[in-house]
Amino acid sequence: ILSPSLYHSNGAQRPKNPEEIKPAKVEKQVMDEVEDLTDCIGKHECNFIVVSNEVGLGLVPDNKLGRVYRDLLGKANQLLARHASEVYFMFSGIPVKIKG
Repeated sequence: ILSPSLYHSNGAQRPKNPEEIKPAKVEKQVMDEVEDLTDCIGKHECNFIVVSNEVGLGLVPDNKLGRVYRDLLGKANQLLARHASEVYFMFSGIPVKIKG
């Protein structure tokens, strides 16, 4: 089981000043890593379960780091879903099939 949100939040190098974040640079790095992940998954004849968070349904974060994180996780989730054969959205513990 893979979790893109934990992978990137734990592995990200955080600048001392969040205003120094270069969203385009971070987006390229994250999307390249997710693309590498989907390529790797595609080479194996087994099932993978990827668990991620949906952070775009709440309030808009009041800081740049929070907004960049929200946007990048949403784009990473879209890319993963595009490559997945099945996608489920969990609402209060109830799985809702949205693809497959």
